[in-house]
Amino acid sequence: MTQGKPTYQDLEKEIIKLKLELKIQDKMINTIPNPLFVKNKDFIYTNCNDAFAAYLGLPKTEIINSSVYDIAPKELADKYYLADCELRDSLENQTYECNVKYADGTLHDIIFHKANITNEKNEFCGIVGIMLDITEYKNAEQALKENQKHLIELNATKDKLFSIIAHDLRTPFSSILGFSELLIEDAKDFDELETEEYLKLINTTAKSTLVLLDNLLSWAKSQSGQIIYKPKKIVLSSIIEETIKNSNSTAKIKDISINQIQTDKIAVNADENMLKTVLRNLISNAIKFTKLGGSISISAIQKHKQVEISVSDNGVGINNETLKKLFDLSENTTSKGTEKEKGSGLGLILCKEFVEKHKGSIWAESEIGKGSIFKFTLPLYNSK
Repeated sequence: MTQGKPTYQDLEKEIIKLKLELKIQDKMINTIPNPLFVKNKDFIYTNCNDAFAAYLGLPKTEIINSSVYDIAPKELADKYYLADCELRDSLENQTYECNVKYADGTLHDIIFHKANITNEKNEFCGIVGIMLDITEYKNAEQALKENQKHLIELNATKDKLFSIIAHDLRTPFSSILGFSELLIEDAKDFDELETEEYLKLINTTAKSTLVLLDNLLSWAKSQSGQIIYKPKKIVLSSIIEETIKNSNSTAKIKDISINQIQTDKIAVNADENMLKTVLRNLISNAIKFTKLGGSISISAIQKHKQVEISVSDNGVGINNETLKKLFDLSENTTSKGTEKEKGSGLGLILCKEFVEKHKGSIWAESEIGKGSIFKFTLPLYNSK
């Protein structure tokens, strides 16, 4: 540029230089992969990069010289406008997180970083902002939390398994061995009634141990994905009758009656083996906590597209604190029955798992001294 007043050529060179600088600046902001925008003091967009235009799904020509109210729903525009006002009034940088819907309909977790633009007098002239997409980070964080939860569950499963093997299986086998050895070694010293009593104890212990082994095997298969869910039409009354018949020998020892309330030929869409396991465990549990001479009732009622099955007893009942933990594997909620029967707590865990395979629910209602009702739901069979 020459001394004194600039010539036309000088001005032309400066304009060319300025255009080049603007072009370089435009290239620079468009290489930034994150959406970036600039607003003036009236919160009108004066510039943005290609990533911001892609986020809105609009050409830059429709964004520049527009306000947020021109391109976003009013509720969302109000939120952004208030954030801009807070930034303008504070004259400090602003960072906040927001869940944002992109033009393609996908939801993203976004961190907004915004700063004031001021002149040499420190007067507010506008805003520059950039959006950081942290969706992948959030998803990874959620996946990590789920993995941690899964590891806790696996650890609880391992602890429960070792507890059952070390105690719940060892104890009954010790009883069976002890009583049988006593009979072998001292058979001549016992009369017929004593011998019969010991044999009954051996038989009862063996049956309860078999139930535990069945549960343990089913549970292990379920945890490893070896149990295949095969639902079919099942008439409830026939399955209930069969389960009662198989449980009667255990109930007779305590003089407990098991009654089936008429189910009106209700049919469910269920896996037969899983349903048998659930009923067997609930009836076995009811026998365990019902006093000598007590009674157990099994009923079913249709509720919309589901069937609610109940196993009730007039036993000792369960306190509220224990009720909350009954179906939680991580909690040790086992207790001895009315005749000191032992259990692992695994049966109810298995019931919950199998009922949930059917998209059903299981719960218990109880009152101390009056008995308990265990209820679960299964899908009603639909022939259509």
